[in-house]
Amino acid sequence: MTSAQTIIDRFEQAAPLDLALPGDPSGWQIGDPQVEVTGVFVTLDVRPETVAAAVAQKCNFILAHHPAVFHAPQNLNFEDPQVAMYGDIIRHGITVYGAHTSLDNAHPGMNDWLATALGLTNVGPLKVPGEHDGMGRIGNLDTPVPLSDFVQQSKAALQVEHARLIARDQQRLVRRVAVLGGSGSSVYAAAQVAGADVLVTGDVTYHTGHDILARDFAVLDAGHHIERIMVPQVASWLRDWSATDGWGIKVVTNTISTDPFTFV
Repeated sequence: MTSAQTIIDRFEQAAPLDLALPGDPSGWQIGDPQVEVTGVFVTLDVRPETVAAAVAQKCNFILAHHPAVFHAPQNLNFEDPQVAMYGDIIRHGITVYGAHTSLDNAHPGMNDWLATALGLTNVGPLKVPGEHDGMGRIGNLDTPVPLSDFVQQSKAALQVEHARLIARDQQRLVRRVAVLGGSGSSVYAAAQVAGADVLVTGDVTYHTGHDILARDFAVLDAGHHIERIMVPQVASWLRDWSATDGWGIKVVTNTISTDPFTFV
């Protein structure tokens, strides 16, 4: 049998914790890292429905991108659904690891996978003064297209039905694209300076949208949930390492949507 710690020791060779932003809760979240793993459940989010799915699949190790515990609870009152979920995790003997900005900053990692999905070539790090320096990616399209076409291509590539576009001119040509998964709207000015015609990210706020328009830049907010691209990628890593290192573990990918938004 293989311990959760053995799996993470190998995982952290690909996504070391020292790549995580200061104060980011990447790493061990809940449970015993020395537990013998019956199965790994790979998911973007740790939510009650994904915990139930892990239990049903007899997986006692959850490897997620978004940490289960972003903010420390003030109590352990199970009337709070979030706290009740922690209780379920502990009750079922599940260990949880969150690879958050460590995976965002890894190479290859989250933003490389998004860049590949968008069809970018000659991809390099997006230089941004501050904490997001080098986390994003910037690259070129093989064939420039109008922004409106790029939006439709991106929605299909990222498997989203809806997105929010911030742009004055939807017919401007897109040649160079920046991407930063998650809440990356703070890098829009750096993306423009780096020569991008558009930034693809998520969670753009109202006032930031006005600032983007004032700079005559374009941002495609495809939603935070596009980061689910990590699920098959991380699962592939784990299966390859299991075969190479003889772990003999099963790897299960989450198929439940954890996007909290419904467009109506």
